[in-house]
Amino acid sequence: KSFTGCWTCRIRHKKCDEATPICDACRALEITCHYDRTKPDWMDNGQRQQDMVDRVKMEIKRGATRRRGRKRIQNIAQMIGDDSSLDHVTIPDSSLSDRFSPGPGQARGILESSQSVLPAATTQVDRSSGVGIPTPGSSVSLNTRNSDNLQNLDVPSLPLSQDERELSLIMTYLDYVFPVLFPFYRPSILEGSRGWMLVLIMKNRGTYHTVISLASFFFSVVPMLPGSENKMCASMTLEELQKQADLAIKTVLRDSLELSNQEEQPLRESADLMGNVVQLLSFEIIIAPTQNWQMHLDAAIVLFEQIFHRYGMEGSAPTLSKVLAQLSDGPFRIAGSDIALWTADQASFCFFSAMLLVNDIISSTSLEHAPRLQKYHQYLLTSDHKNGHVQLQLEDFVGHENWVLLLIGEISSLDVWKKEMKKSGALSMMQLVQKASGIERRLRNGCADLDRPGHTSRMRSKPTNPLAFFLYKPLDTSAALTKIWAYAAHIYLHTVVSGWQPASAEVKDNVAMLIIAFKNLPSPALLRTLVWPFCVAGCLADAQQESAFRDMVTSMGPLQRFGTMRLALRIMEDVWSKRGQIDRDSWDIAACLGCVGHRVLL
Repeated sequence: KSFTGCWTCRIRHKKCDEATPICDACRALEITCHYDRTKPDWMDNGQRQQDMVDRVKMEIKRGATRRRGRKRIQNIAQMIGDDSSLDHVTIPDSSLSDRFSPGPGQARGILESSQSVLPAATTQVDRSSGVGIPTPGSSVSLNTRNSDNLQNLDVPSLPLSQDERELSLIMTYLDYVFPVLFPFYRPSILEGSRGWMLVLIMKNRGTYHTVISLASFFFSVVPMLPGSENKMCASMTLEELQKQADLAIKTVLRDSLELSNQEEQPLRESADLMGNVVQLLSFEIIIAPTQNWQMHLDAAIVLFEQIFHRYGMEGSAPTLSKVLAQLSDGPFRIAGSDIALWTADQASFCFFSAMLLVNDIISSTSLEHAPRLQKYHQYLLTSDHKNGHVQLQLEDFVGHENWVLLLIGEISSLDVWKKEMKKSGALSMMQLVQKASGIERRLRNGCADLDRPGHTSRMRSKPTNPLAFFLYKPLDTSAALTKIWAYAAHIYLHTVVSGWQPASAEVKDNVAMLIIAFKNLPSPALLRTLVWPFCVAGCLADAQQESAFRDMVTSMGPLQRFGTMRLALRIMEDVWSKRGQIDRDSWDIAACLGCVGHRVLL
């Protein structure tokens, strides 16, 4: 029993080695290590403490299942028999075809990338019909060269008695969870609305099980009933989460193996699998934010690059419109017009591609390398429409304009360049300042453009919805959100160039502006979409501003547990506790994002 170690070991009545930021016992069990000098509020010898004990027990159970899952997935990967690692495409490069022959090694990469979630059993998607939910009592089979190795992955169809509950969870996801996760994603009818998600859920078993898992977790953290009834509801939904997570990961495993055994990877199957892996990436971040997210990101990037190399290249340029054209059997046009409607496959691919590009950029600030998909940015995230190619406008998906995230990616690349030059003894401060000045100028110009009277966001400039008179009209928050990311980018750039200088006037001004911007959001719930800028600002806040950040997290209510906000606050608290010990020359944003014992994706 520990009296001086972490609070997690204390409530478990276990010995703690007092290692920070994560003790060995908590690391081994893959559970949250509550290490703080002050006694937590929930250590009250009462109901709150018992609730935390129950939560830790559930974490231990999930961790044990994940470890068993990793072992089983490793065994499956060994059956495939190749240890090759993930390769990444270089554009332009005439040798792309040699680097992207999909072999067993890449299948293994995808398998290993999913090992952090829980394996059990799955149901095979009926590719021929496009319907992913088999009829009750039907059998499933997989005709591949490795079919003998996959027999343990077969799962019977779901009993009819489960249909109503699972369909209810699906509607909960569509009505409540998805809008919480992506509050700015409001596609027009021409873009497929959000109907593509329902189509995807009903035809793709991996997505089906993942969304049920997320809906179950949502029920477990957001109180639906008062008192003991809510605890019972939470317990039931956590059990559902466990079961559906098992099924989701096994579906991805089977799809990965099936795809790797085909000489030519069909576009739709590859796009579906990429979407599944991106969904699992989101699941991993929301449910159990550990370092395992990196493996999902690696796998999704490989699939993304394969798809563009095989189906989206025009000369040396990756072209989204070419991929989208092949995801449709033919344009579905409105009678009497030239207006074409997006198919579910097209809308799905755009959505998951946008999410992957965003996660790649944000992860680069933590992993200390340039965004791995940066070579695609000029083709997919720019506003140059002279060739008529479809562009991805991040404003449609995450609420802020493309340019600010592109500049964050450039700052991340500049950080990598600086560290490489410094390590080799070749760093030129004049060159560093020159590079940074160009980025800063574009940041300032971008912010100035947002304030220009003639500036119009895409939310306002989209074609008029004939039903708009009857519908709730969301607030146009694009400019405010873009400014929030720009203020955080200014802070990030300043730390790259000048080191850790929280007392500098520029840093203090941007932190102050961010606090005001966060408080002026229409709803505290929107903070969960702004965790990276929130954490960047919080880490450089002064002691008098700490309470403002804590209060904003508290204002989110139960939603603070739905995602990475509590993890961000934990990072900030750790940085605040070291305020007088930080080496200002070596400490940076990446160090903050790794101070909890592993790299995080916010």
